[in-house]
Amino acid sequence: MTSSKSKAGGVLTPFWDIIKTPSIQVLLLGTGFLLTMLFVYMGVLTAFDKAVFNTLSEFGNVSGWKSDVLRDTTALGSNTVLIFVVVSVAGALNIAGENKKALTFVVAVAVGIAMTFLLKAGIARPRPSLALQHVDVYTQSFPSAHATLSTLVYFYVAHLLTHLARSKPVRIWIYIATTLLVFCIGLSRVLLGVHWPSDIIAGWFAGGSMAAFCFYIIKWKRRLSIKSEE
Repeated sequence: MTSSKSKAGGVLTPFWDIIKTPSIQVLLLGTGFLLTMLFVYMGVLTAFDKAVFNTLSEFGNVSGWKSDVLRDTTALGSNTVLIFVVVSVAGALNIAGENKKALTFVVAVAVGIAMTFLLKAGIARPRPSLALQHVDVYTQSFPSAHATLSTLVYFYVAHLLTHLARSKPVRIWIYIATTLLVFCIGLSRVLLGVHWPSDIIAGWFAGGSMAAFCFYIIKWKRRLSIKSEE
């Protein structure tokens, strides 16, 4: 039994190593975002969005303590909270002498904000009915800024934390907790009635591809510095 498991792990290892490569992650996640955007533009996902949205709306009755939980959760992906996290982390990186990582982070978030709101204005997808919305919104629906930017910011922070953790189980736990956080932020936007499911999925793809691009830049700069020292 042990040998068969080890053989299976040995077979999957090359594929896992490929998927872990930042450049491959950028390609896969970026392709996912482009396909989602194309399907939304063509109306392919309309039936899917309405079915999932209606199911979640019936399942998640937003009232009482549930409303408080959803509002608190969605606030973790708000521009105010994310900008505070970015400034705090970038400041800590600068103090630690990691100026390039801080600059990469700030530039990536700035580009992410600009790209997200340009896409919102360009695609101009209407949000769900006002009667179903439980929080105020001021922009168009696609893609979700909460999903995009929370994925970018929190996974970048998770990446930094995993380099400080020596234990592999701790690193895995950091990524699991981050994934759960980002998922809950995206889900809260649908339950609060301000986004279609495909807005959130596209945001996850977009934010993930930008985070992976940051990891690629960091890895590339690290290789250049190693070569220059040689």
